[in-house]
Amino acid sequence: MNFGENMESNVDFHIQDEAERLLKEIDLVMKNVENSEFYAGMHLDLKQNETMQKHFFRLLGSHSLVQVVIYGLGSIEYSFHSQFQLAVVLLLKRDFSDWIDSIVIYDPNMSLADIIVFKKLDLEVLTIDENCKRRAQRPTIFYMPDPYCYHIGNLLGANWSSSCLNRICLLTNSFRDRLTNTPRSGPDLEAVIRLERILPFTTEIDIKLSDSPMYVNLFSGFAWHFFDVDTNIDIGKPGWYWLDIQRNLEEEFLEDMKSNMTSEEFAEIWGISRGFRRLRCNNVHPPPGWIKLNIYGIGRKGDQPGQYSGIFQDEKGTCLVRYKGDFDVEDNVIAGLEALRLGLARCVEGKPNAEKLIVESDDLTLVQYVNGRPEPNEKAMDKLKEIFVLLERITCATVHYIYEEANETARELALSDECPSNA
Repeated sequence: MNFGENMESNVDFHIQDEAERLLKEIDLVMKNVENSEFYAGMHLDLKQNETMQKHFFRLLGSHSLVQVVIYGLGSIEYSFHSQFQLAVVLLLKRDFSDWIDSIVIYDPNMSLADIIVFKKLDLEVLTIDENCKRRAQRPTIFYMPDPYCYHIGNLLGANWSSSCLNRICLLTNSFRDRLTNTPRSGPDLEAVIRLERILPFTTEIDIKLSDSPMYVNLFSGFAWHFFDVDTNIDIGKPGWYWLDIQRNLEEEFLEDMKSNMTSEEFAEIWGISRGFRRLRCNNVHPPPGWIKLNIYGIGRKGDQPGQYSGIFQDEKGTCLVRYKGDFDVEDNVIAGLEALRLGLARCVEGKPNAEKLIVESDDLTLVQYVNGRPEPNEKAMDKLKEIFVLLERITCATVHYIYEEANETARELALSDECPSNA
């Protein structure tokens, strides 16, 4: 075969040849890893570390062998790092064959040559991306050399019961380090919450590193993770994750209130986020340093004129100012925007002096209009132009959507016959 020829003329040959060369490379890499201080320490721990032996004995239970599942290895055809990471688990399988059984592997980046090599090495190659959501049916070690945090969350979520968690072990980056370095937001939020929940039931055994920069680079922060969840603890209780998400959203809200965010930045957030349920369902006092304005508007119906109202409260829930009035308009949104306009005008006049203002309304369309989503109609746009001018004169203002029950006081004021004493 002329290796200088156009590879398109014989693709199968070149893939097969690449696989054979890769097998030779893996053999050399295994010898390198076998003779390293890193693997020697790992091997010694498995042989002599009483804590590890105790946890492996508990992991196995009535079984005699444990399966290994590899996620996130990458491609050994394109990465020497992946070759070294594969070599570690191949050596463990060879040296501890009395308790390590089959090896299953999947990575979305594995090439055709990779698959040939894996099968030659007697690895079972998955053809479907499980997205790290395999539910363990038997004692299983999940070897995840460098996963994304949400992959850890997926795996924990798939095994989120005491019976499943107690039969798995994770050989991957330190959970403690993950929690330190991963923000509690975005796509990693579920993973972070699960890590926080499982950490008290986790024994994390660090893998000792040699002074070799390569092994430090490849396996820094690597650790064994064993779980021991009391079967009497209902860790998979329905709704717990929802509650944790709600608490996290509330914590984020309070942190945002302490920050120096601008009105525009808050509008960007609240134009997308619904916030946490407690805020939507209850009359929650504003954080320290903030004033809250609840507004309500309803359009004209028959002989009943359009009406609006607004109630200012301080951080203790004390009513500072109330106002109400009639407005000859049929559109509820326009009536509500009038309530907002008048409230902002009062703030600009210092009645009350609200440098930081939270506005709450149970009119979802109004809230979305003020926060820039969706595009308002012409009448609403005319009102919004006045409102945006007033907002620029307030240090910071944010507009939230709440449910009707949380806005009941403002609604009752708008519909009442009373004249507010401090209007």
